[in-house]
Amino acid sequence: MKKFFLAFMAVATIAMVGCKKNNDPVPTPTPTPTPGTDTTVVDDIPEIDAPEAGYVTFVINIPKGTECNGIAFKGTVDGIAWTGANQYLGEDGPADVDNCIVFEEIEGFDGWFAATYKLGAEPWGDGTLLAGKICLIYTDDGSWEGQFVNWTVNEDYSTADNGRDKDGNIAIFGEGLVYVTIGGWQGSECATPQDYNITVIVPEFCDEPFDIELIGSFCGWADDKTVALVAGENNTYTATITATENAEWKVRGVGSWDKEIQYFDEEEEDPTKQWKGVPNNVLGKDLNVTVDYSDAETYRWNVCADEEEGGEE
Repeated sequence: MKKFFLAFMAVATIAMVGCKKNNDPVPTPTPTPTPGTDTTVVDDIPEIDAPEAGYVTFVINIPKGTECNGIAFKGTVDGIAWTGANQYLGEDGPADVDNCIVFEEIEGFDGWFAATYKLGAEPWGDGTLLAGKICLIYTDDGSWEGQFVNWTVNEDYSTADNGRDKDGNIAIFGEGLVYVTIGGWQGSECATPQDYNITVIVPEFCDEPFDIELIGSFCGWADDKTVALVAGENNTYTATITATENAEWKVRGVGSWDKEIQYFDEEEEDPTKQWKGVPNNVLGKDLNVTVDYSDAETYRWNVCADEEEGGEE
């Protein structure tokens, strides 16, 4: 067995049904919340037989004790039919929970699981044959709540050609094995939710202040489950949300995405696209989180665009 050291790096937000996402580089608000990170020494790696032609086998290592309802794969095998609410991949595409392919524990290797999936019949995009995210099976899953985060592929053991697509999905381009080390999960029914105290310093309002709220994976990105932010002094707002580590959140005007915060991308050459929506914030171990968007040169409300130079995304 080989020994190796894996350091997990936080990854950007991912493709989800019903949520906002941004994949562009962005200056980190200061002071910043600390995303959950994990550093693990993996001593023993199971050696799994390669699947038959036309299939890929995922061999995954997860933080011990983080699985309770099963692990499956949300995604697509043809780039068209994607798994929806309470669906995961089965033998021939999206299937309900009772008929999907569930990862099985590897005997003798604590925290290791494996599952084999049939690849698409025809490649799409840049030759993708399967794409999506490894997820905890989650009750009433409408927005990929249980998807993996802080994940890396161990190419020393992997034999299938793979990559990460623009939406943060793991993409498979050929048959074989893919070994994935998972640092955590965006949401989990296995974890105990905690109260996070959120403080946000927002950009100046270009006109009258409007009511704002928090929305994110902690509420399934549902419009009717958001949490109102309470105004304080100097554009400082506070709220308490109940969530688990790695949950994501954003600030917006109450009720819709018509009012959200943007950042200025200095590296964007197209002046009409230099202002872009800020990425999702990620909860870590610290239960008291402060994010500062007050720098007028870097952040603004998108509804203030008409009063400033530059364009919107």
